[in-house]
Amino acid sequence: MYKIAIMVFPDAEELDFVGPFETLASVDKLYPNSVKVELVGKSLDPVKGSNGLSVLPDRTFSENEQYDILIIPGGQGRKKAMYDEEVLKFVKDQMNGLSFLCSVCTGAFVLAEAGVINGLKATTHHTALDELQRSYPDVEVLEKRVVKNDTEPKIWLAGGVSSGIDLSLELIGELFDDDLRKGVAKRLEYHLVK
Repeated sequence: MYKIAIMVFPDAEELDFVGPFETLASVDKLYPNSVKVELVGKSLDPVKGSNGLSVLPDRTFSENEQYDILIIPGGQGRKKAMYDEEVLKFVKDQMNGLSFLCSVCTGAFVLAEAGVINGLKATTHHTALDELQRSYPDVEVLEKRVVKNDTEPKIWLAGGVSSGIDLSLELIGELFDDDLRKGVAKRLEYHLVK
């Protein structure tokens, strides 16, 4: 079973974390007991996203749970999260045990501030591409839907808000197979780009 954590923090863009959550949790409908998707935050208190949706984290950073996959959302809240020592420590502490470290949208800034994408390719929301390149000149910034770095762990980044769904479908294809990727996309009635 793959253990997947999706980070939540105040003012995160909801689709950045709900899109991957729905997509990856759908695997369990088709292959029961193959994935466990959890929201993880600084505390178990409700976290309100940028559009007002409140969610409850399943676990906290301090529980020392090791995940296979960690996904970081973006949104206006990344402006605080990217400088939050607890957030950065959690990302760094997870690195050695992860198979995949991923970001959606401006979640790329959290990865950049943690220092884990220096020398790698990255993408982010189209309105923040220049900011990412200016702020982190050691990162090769590309305007793409999904960017994949074949590192250890693999570091994948998704560009815009809805691209977290594309990234999650790509993860499903990598972890399982293309038939399951297509099956999940069909279940979601989501048009696959490729």
